[in-house]
Amino acid sequence: LMEMHIFGVLYTVLFVILCVMFIGTFSEKRDLSGKWCRYAVIGAMILADYFISVKLDGDIILKEIAIIVTGTLFMCLCFRQRWIKTAIFVLLYQGICFVMDYISILMLSKCFPAITVERLSEPLLINALLGILSQMLQVCFIMVLRRYVVKKSSEMLTTLEWVRFTIFPIYTIIVLIALLTNFEIPESDHQKNILICIAFGLLVMNIIVFCLINDILKREVQITENRLLLERVKNETGMYRTISENYDKQKKREHEYKNQLALIAALASENRVDEINHYLKQYNHEIMQHTDFIDTNNVIVNAILNSKYQETREKGIVFVVKVNDLSDLRIKDEDIVLILSNLLNNAIEACEQCEKPIIKMKFVKEEHQIVLSVANTFSVTPVIVGKRYITTKTKEADRHGIGLENIKETVGKYDGSCVIKHDDDNFKVAILIHNQEK
Repeated sequence: LMEMHIFGVLYTVLFVILCVMFIGTFSEKRDLSGKWCRYAVIGAMILADYFISVKLDGDIILKEIAIIVTGTLFMCLCFRQRWIKTAIFVLLYQGICFVMDYISILMLSKCFPAITVERLSEPLLINALLGILSQMLQVCFIMVLRRYVVKKSSEMLTTLEWVRFTIFPIYTIIVLIALLTNFEIPESDHQKNILICIAFGLLVMNIIVFCLINDILKREVQITENRLLLERVKNETGMYRTISENYDKQKKREHEYKNQLALIAALASENRVDEINHYLKQYNHEIMQHTDFIDTNNVIVNAILNSKYQETREKGIVFVVKVNDLSDLRIKDEDIVLILSNLLNNAIEACEQCEKPIIKMKFVKEEHQIVLSVANTFSVTPVIVGKRYITTKTKEADRHGIGLENIKETVGKYDGSCVIKHDDDNFKVAILIHNQEK
């Protein structure tokens, strides 16, 4: 009897932990006061579920209703989710438990003839191993669910890495099936306890590994988001610094313009025409060096495009631009800075290594859509890891691909689409955003 109670407690603990893992796939954790507050809530749920299982063991329907109500109450305390959705998730989890129990029994009784009715009805060992096998199948189901639901975390691992990750759960299932099919039921209670401990240990190890991988992925996502934020701040700071420097240069040119007018007036008063013509040609050349050639009726876009145009001229890069009136863009200034700066910085850096450096850019408003595309030549073929492009930077290697990820995330804020591809000669990024108020 004591062994059955111990098994019941352990089974309830794992049941609650897997319930938390399942609902945590769809919901955010609630910020609870106190470090151990969440653990206290989970502990209380374990005690409540075990009490219900013992007291209502004879009435399955009433027991399941009580467990669903209790689970909904405690999960609402743990996660930020409306109680109706939480109840649906708890109900789904309970249904998954029944399905996995049925699959476990069906798989063993139909696929493995060594399992007889007498073995399945053995009160402790076989029931314990079947329960653990069922929960192991639930762990695998939650792993697959996380793979396709939690996109940010799952995309941090490649398909091959996910396959490697599943080796341990598959091995555990095989071991559990082997224990059920290839070993005779031991007569010694000590041997039974050892087998149950081995099975429980394998299941707990799988859960620990799963949680460990999940925490590592969350940390990687946080690190990536911090890098994206730093890249955003870097781009915005650089752009606003450029605007500030251009403003200072404009003030200096205005001051010089007054002095130059005074000089021309003095030369004209002395009728020194040849000197005036020579001075005007020289001054006209200087003006051309500082003239803004691109005007979209948008201050931020003008500042970025003209500064990058000047940079490409100095580096000998052909910069072909097609723009129109962008005065009523529905994109925030900081997002424009991030998208344009990243696109053009990447393009300029790639072109610096080319024999024929060419950048072609289109930034136009067509009806209710914004079309932005940048194509540039390159000499080093970009590397693709999973679905992510890794740029060919020689400096700041840890920031490879961050700019493109930043662009895709920013475009996603406006429900836009971003396509990135390359051929033998050009690297291309095309962005389409609906130009309307959210």
